[in-house]
Amino acid sequence: MTDPQIRRLTVNDWAALRAARLAALAEAPYAFASTLAREQQFTEQTWRERAGSGRTFAAWEGDTVVGLATGRPEDGGDWHLVGMWVSPKARGTGVADRLVAAVCELARQSRATSVTLWVTEVNDRARAFYRRLGFGPTGGRQLVRPDEPDHWEEELILRLP
Repeated sequence: MTDPQIRRLTVNDWAALRAARLAALAEAPYAFASTLAREQQFTEQTWRERAGSGRTFAAWEGDTVVGLATGRPEDGGDWHLVGMWVSPKARGTGVADRLVAAVCELARQSRATSVTLWVTEVNDRARAFYRRLGFGPTGGRQLVRPDEPDHWEEELILRLP
């Protein structure tokens, strides 16, 4: 694997975003609050809006997205990391670190003092990854999806310097 390029998506990247997001939902359905069936129904306009939001970063290997991370501002000015995923072939290569760093830098530029995220309790690899980056528990816990009463996630926070 070559060293993937990290860059912010534009509206013109909508098809690549769609392909990567659907791959993520198919490969790791336990990791997301949304579902593959739900997002397969999204229109091209929805994908264009998501890609054009200016808050999603992708890791590109050639013309293929091998990782995604989206940040969004929350009430109060801090940020929330959502939609984090790295394809199995790119895991362990540093791509995830670089994607989180890109979102955190965007949050810093907007004067955020922290970034939060939710991670499913069954996703041990992701939990260990986020803790290695300095994210710690907030004490928040919630169901991932209301129709799955045994599937929980924990909120983590990273204080930005």
